[in-house]
Amino acid sequence: MARESEPGLLLRRFPYGESSLIAHVLVRSGRRIHLMARGAFRPKSRFFGTLDLFDTLDLTWTTRPSSGLAELTAADVQVTRRSLCHDLARYRAAHAGLELVQLAAREGGREPRLFAALEGLFDHLGDPARQPGVERIAFNLELLGALGLAPALETCATCAKPAPAVEPGRAAFSAAAGGRLCANCAARERSQGVRVGTLPLEVLAGAALLLHTPAAERALLPSPPPKLFRELVDFVYCFLEYHLETRLRVRLPHP
Repeated sequence: MARESEPGLLLRRFPYGESSLIAHVLVRSGRRIHLMARGAFRPKSRFFGTLDLFDTLDLTWTTRPSSGLAELTAADVQVTRRSLCHDLARYRAAHAGLELVQLAAREGGREPRLFAALEGLFDHLGDPARQPGVERIAFNLELLGALGLAPALETCATCAKPAPAVEPGRAAFSAAAGGRLCANCAARERSQGVRVGTLPLEVLAGAALLLHTPAAERALLPSPPPKLFRELVDFVYCFLEYHLETRLRVRLPHP
């Protein structure tokens, strides 16, 4: 058996038998691992009260080459974030982050940017000065970047040249082509059967601002007007669902 230790974040957990727990965990190296916590529901268990969502945990486990399920041998709370459970908007935003990472993290893969993005989301949601809706949109864009799927928002996704408006206040855009398009590339994509629409320039500019603003400075950004916020939500979720090829269960409610 091999013994390993790493900080981790619980992605999901569910009971196994009468007293045990199976946990799907994203560890700091970017791996998704599945752990068996034997007797976790017993009051005297060494895991009792430690395997909570949103907390950063110090985990130790053993693995057998012949088994895909590792056995948890030690768990301690490194950072607790119980305040996320006391505010519905922040709780929903944190759960939505878990859902996305569950879809994006692959068994056997190593994507450390996913761990950093998810841990950062939890930390930012715990800051009362930050807007949970804004943090959630920014996290969704950061996750797309971690997967190599960030949309082109300022230049053409195909030729990397400027992509000015194709009609007043709107630019050509295609999720299948990777984002914003110039007029020539939009016409070429349409001729090849790719679906191309348009998006308001202010939506693309708002998404670019959230994507490129450092996390430490995002709390200083003004709240988007309700109409722009709704359009940002719709744009980001449609782009995510297209590339993840699924309908997300936890959607960000409109204000």
